[in-house]
Amino acid sequence: MPGIIQFLGGQFSTPPMPQTDLTGRSILVTGANTGLGLDAARLLARMNCTTIVLACRSLAKGEKAKEAVLQSLPNGHKQPTIVSLETDLTSFSSVVAFAERCKDLPRLDAAILNAGVLLEEFSLAEGYETTITVNVISTFLLATLLLPTLRSSAKRYNITPHIAIVGSAVHFWANDKDLTTPADGEILRSLSDPKKADMKGRYYLSKLPVMLLVKYLATVLTKSTEEDSNDKPLVIINNVAPGFCKTDLFRTNDGVMVKVMNKAMGRESEHGARTLVHGAVAGQESHGQYLSECQVKKYSAFVKSAEGDRTARRLWQELSAIYEGLKPGCTQAW
Repeated sequence: MPGIIQFLGGQFSTPPMPQTDLTGRSILVTGANTGLGLDAARLLARMNCTTIVLACRSLAKGEKAKEAVLQSLPNGHKQPTIVSLETDLTSFSSVVAFAERCKDLPRLDAAILNAGVLLEEFSLAEGYETTITVNVISTFLLATLLLPTLRSSAKRYNITPHIAIVGSAVHFWANDKDLTTPADGEILRSLSDPKKADMKGRYYLSKLPVMLLVKYLATVLTKSTEEDSNDKPLVIINNVAPGFCKTDLFRTNDGVMVKVMNKAMGRESEHGARTLVHGAVAGQESHGQYLSECQVKKYSAFVKSAEGDRTARRLWQELSAIYEGLKPGCTQAW
C-alpha cells in the first residue's frame, strides 16, 4: 500500500526532542486536556514557553489540564503563564467566540491545532457529519480566524508564526474518490449523507482534506507576501503526523486490531507530542509540507497530483462560503 513503508519505517523510530528554547513565546494547543495535546503542553512548559493557551471543551477540563502541566515540571523550573479557554469544535459559534478571546492575548507565536475525533457511528454537528465538522471544517475555521492575530504578532515582534495542524499517515489510504466524485456536486454535503457515509473509513478520509488544504493554503499565504523578494511566508502552515500513539483517540474503537497494534508498535503519547511541538517551531522548509518524526516527508500521490490541487481548491471554496456566512470578510486574511 502507498505510504506503508514510510509509515512503518518512522513508527519504529523515536522522534527527537525539539531543542528550541521557547522563552518569550506564546503557543496555543487545542484538545489540550488529554493525550497528545496535554503532552504537547507539558513539553512546551519544559521548553520554557512563557505563555501556553490550553483550548479544551470545558473550562473544568482546561483547569485540570493546567494543573497537570504545572505538576509535570521539575522542582525549581520556571512556571509558565497558562491560560485555559473553552472551545467546542462541534459548534461553529464556540470556535468563533474562542478566536475572539484569543485577540486579547498580548502575543501568539503558534497554534497547534490538535483536537480531533475518530467516530464509527454517524452523527451530525452543524449540519455536517461530525468527524468532518471537527477534523476539517472547524479546524480550518479556527486557523482562518486566528490568522489576523498571528499576523499582528508577526509584525509586532518580527517573528514568523506557525499553524501546525495535526494530520495522519492514514491520508495515504483514504478513498480520494469520495472527494473527487461527490454525488450532489458539493464535497462536504456529500460526505454528510447518512446513506452514503462509510464511517469505517471516515477518520482516514477526514485527514486527506487536511493535507490537501495545508498544501493549498501554503501557496496562498506565500502569494500574499509577494512584496518580499525572498518569498517568505508571513505565517508557516504545516501538517503534522504524530504516528500511531497510545492515546484515547481510539476510545470508541478499542477492538482487537487496535489493541494488537498498540502492543506491537504503539508510540508513547509524549513521543508523538514531540512531533506536534516540532511543527510549531519548524523552519520555512516545513511550509505546506507533511511532517512526521520531526522531518519533512512525502505526502500521498493524490495530494501531489493536479487532481489533488483541484480538489483542494474546491474544498477551500466550499469552506470559504461557510466561513463568510459565519464572519463576513474572514477569508480575506488568506
